[in-house]
Amino acid sequence: CKVRLDLGFLIDGSGSIERQGRGNFGRVINFIKTIVSLLPVSPRQTRIGAVLFSSRPYLMFNFQKYRTVRQVLAALQRIRYPRGGTKTGRALRYTYSRLFRSRSRVRKQALIVLTDGKSQDSVGQPAAFIKNQGVELFAIGVGRNYRRRDLNQIASRGNVFTAKFENLGRIIGAIKSKVCRPQPITPKPVPPTVPTRPPGKLF
Repeated sequence: CKVRLDLGFLIDGSGSIERQGRGNFGRVINFIKTIVSLLPVSPRQTRIGAVLFSSRPYLMFNFQKYRTVRQVLAALQRIRYPRGGTKTGRALRYTYSRLFRSRSRVRKQALIVLTDGKSQDSVGQPAAFIKNQGVELFAIGVGRNYRRRDLNQIASRGNVFTAKFENLGRIIGAIKSKVCRPQPITPKPVPPTVPTRPPGKLF
């Protein structure tokens, strides 16, 4: 991964995760750990942050907290399954305020949202706001109960993925490849040219 990267994970911990199969929350955490283990985690290269959510969001750690892959993996292993509802919109707003509010001009910023169910609040407006701030969004629908419309509203163009809990490993390569792409540079708008008229000539 050659880009300097701030990568956040927004992790669904709602009750429906384990209702679809015992051990599913652990599978999600292991999936995230695998992605992290493939990245050059350090203060100068890739920094990792994580938010867990169900009915309410919880900051697990921000981009400044851990400096090595080993530290991040240990922190992910300590995350406990909260259960509860699926307030994805609220969690998106919280994640922006806790992880991304200090916008970086020299680092790519990306957020991977993992969810297994239908959001109980609106995701469109908070997701659009985050994308407008320059954060690239990825949406991963896991299991069989996700709502495709939610994923499409959350994700930046081309960044929707779906998988069964037991098959999450199949999408790791594609996600890492996209996360590590350089951030597209938005060209500055060119001011319109004002026509000039030669001296003494009337239109």
